Amino acid sequence: MKYLWLELYKLKHRKVFLTFLVILGVELLFVFSNYGNNKNFLNMVSDSAAPAWEDLIIGPAAINGLFFPILAAVIASRICDMEHKGNTWKLLECNNQNRRSIWFCKFTIVSTLMMLAIFIQAFIIIAYGNSMGIVQPLPVRTLLGFVLGTAMITFVVVTIQVFFSLVCTNQLIPMSIGMIGALIGFISTLLPPGIRNILIWGNYAELMVLGQDTSSGNLQSSGLVVRNINFVPLAILFVVGLVAYVAFRKKFERYEY
Repeated sequence: MKYLWLELYKLKHRKVFLTFLVILGVELLFVFSNYGNNKNFLNMVSDSAAPAWEDLIIGPAAINGLFFPILAAVIASRICDMEHKGNTWKLLECNNQNRRSIWFCKFTIVSTLMMLAIFIQAFIIIAYGNSMGIVQPLPVRTLLGFVLGTAMITFVVVTIQVFFSLVCTNQLIPMSIGMIGALIGFISTLLPPGIRNILIWGNYAELMVLGQDTSSGNLQSSGLVVRNINFVPLAILFVVGLVAYVAFRKKFERYEY
């Protein structure tokens, strides 16, 4: 607990929370600034049968694959590079600070901030939708599915970023992993589900709850259809993430700097 408070103290001096707000703010601005000029969305607002809420949810869902890997990489790197720069790993162990508690504190802080980002997104979706006067009832189940699915994927992403930020003296390595993940997450919106599910970061695209109804075979006349989130690949990924969490933690405990 003492080390956790120390990590929280470092957040202020490393301006981690400010960095978090800037990156998240850019994403939210990028997503929601387009809706006010989107005629299709504005037409759906007053139509009780139109999926206006789902159209709002698909915005963050489509772009999280780009921003969340970068956000996790930046936060993890910022809270881990101080030990690398000061070469304080041996000093921490001399002060009876074992590797497991270090892992737990770092992971907890990054995970908490990422969960905060998810909840902020959900709050903005509700607030923006109400401010626009959407007449359709809020699809609570769909929104909760978006929150849960994003959290499951982000758990795995955070596990990867925290591990490599802890074991890599050169923080360009974990940052590069985050950038590669962002690229994969971004292009995965164009990939079929079977392929994007294999890619860790590509699973963010699985949370896009709105798409075109192509059953008629005519894309020009196709309408919008609400899709249920497929939690099977997300659950498999989450289990793999749990295994990776334990394996990476044990690897970090034995790692020699």
